[in-house]
Amino acid sequence: MTQRLQDKAAIVTGGAQGIGGGTARRLAAEGAQVLIVDTDTELAAANVARITDAGGTAAHITGDVSKEETAEQMASEAMSRFGRLDILVQNAFGISSGAFGGGAVDTPPQVWRETMDVLAGALFFGAKYAVPAMETSGSLQDFDTDILAQHGLHAGEPPPAGVGRIVNISSVHGILQAAGVLSYEAGKAAAIGMTRQMAIDYGPKGITVNAIAPGHMITEKLQKMWEEEGNEEGYRLFELQYPVRRLGTAADIASAVAFLCTDEASFITGVCLPVDGGLSIQLQENIVMEMKDYIQQHPGIKTHFDSWGEGSQRK
Repeated sequence: MTQRLQDKAAIVTGGAQGIGGGTARRLAAEGAQVLIVDTDTELAAANVARITDAGGTAAHITGDVSKEETAEQMASEAMSRFGRLDILVQNAFGISSGAFGGGAVDTPPQVWRETMDVLAGALFFGAKYAVPAMETSGSLQDFDTDILAQHGLHAGEPPPAGVGRIVNISSVHGILQAAGVLSYEAGKAAAIGMTRQMAIDYGPKGITVNAIAPGHMITEKLQKMWEEEGNEEGYRLFELQYPVRRLGTAADIASAVAFLCTDEASFITGVCLPVDGGLSIQLQENIVMEMKDYIQQHPGIKTHFDSWGEGSQRK
């Protein structure tokens, strides 16, 4: 690895496995010290061991990021353990399965509240405590203003830069909406709106805020679901929905996160970057017809969604 994040300290929520697990490993491989925050203590400890065995630096705490006290604790722990905080990756996902099964009429109020607490509230709490910690830490490197000065593009004191990086994990569901999944769609769309607003607030402090919108990612959990419920024809059906003709992995998201956390991305903020193999750029009429042809040719298709039952909503 290039060690682009050498001496920086990062928090990754939901960092025990899946997208968060892969991101924690990638940031550590790039030289960052990583604090994993997750509700699953055993899996978090296992990922820490995996990172340290590979020569990286990592630790973990157990906590629910929808709770303010967890956000305060993780910022405090990063500062006390690493002496600074430079990066916050807000990935934690643990929401009720009921979040995937209802519109405004059908969704129970409790499911709505719990889902929004995790998908939107956690981003609020995370930033609330991470931003002051990043400001206290300051930039590890002086911002190079030579190029600005040469062209007369900046006068006075140089602007703060490289103070912090926040990356919020949204979804293609934050860009394109699905029927009957109100709370999940609203939460992922809120992540994008909050990212843009935070970028405006904290850019003057030298902190960039960006979002990533993953497509269908084959994490440990989804791999198991595919093995139990799907078949090769069903898997290919999903691949055909992507211009790159494959599904994504945690490493794909981790690579994008790592880039957004480097000095190379210092002029990128308020962006929602789809990392979806082109899923969200296609004209739906065309792809529906392509899928129709494939399904007719492969009547034995099985997917990991089949166990949800007829009429259930797909996440």
